[in-house]
Amino acid sequence: MYLEKPLIDYLNDLTSSQPTPGGGSAAALSGAMAAGLANMVVQLTLGKTKDASLDQELERIAQHIEELRLRFQLLMQQDIEAYGRLSAAFKMPRASDEERELRSRQIQKQLFDAALVPLEITEHAATLLRYCQRVAEIGNVNVLSDVAVSTLLAASAGNGASWMVLTNLKMMKDQAQVGVLRERLNVALATIVTANHQVMKIVGDRA
Repeated sequence: MYLEKPLIDYLNDLTSSQPTPGGGSAAALSGAMAAGLANMVVQLTLGKTKDASLDQELERIAQHIEELRLRFQLLMQQDIEAYGRLSAAFKMPRASDEERELRSRQIQKQLFDAALVPLEITEHAATLLRYCQRVAEIGNVNVLSDVAVSTLLAASAGNGASWMVLTNLKMMKDQAQVGVLRERLNVALATIVTANHQVMKIVGDRA
């Protein structure tokens, strides 16, 4: 797993001609960085609000954001693994009708699984942006620029991962499944657009 290696190893592999890591894992990494940065702002706000109820809210937010960061980190590896399984399915033999049928079924299964990972990245990015909005409202005014950067990273993670979802949906044959996943994607993307705009306005007004 890349989390157990120096960052330069990941960046070197991202630069190489090998297919993974690719856009999905890079989006997840952006999400993890966004969550870490948002939580930094929370930590720099705790104890300075002079409001016990706000501190309690911030502690809850910090816990949720940390859960998102850890999930994004896992999704970095899961995206790589999902692509590997899909790639293996495309390489299955197809000399006979039976082999072609088995290959086709396996490809469709792996396309679905490969779409779920970046979809989760997009949905988590939308959730993180809602927390960023609240952090922008009550966070330490001296580090609001970090909330803005966190928001941009989260929006980039969600929008970037959405392209990975769409790539897989194009090849899926089950239109009912495609419709369900596309609706989830659209809901998440709409949240990202709205929250991103709101955070930038809040930061601009408070900074």
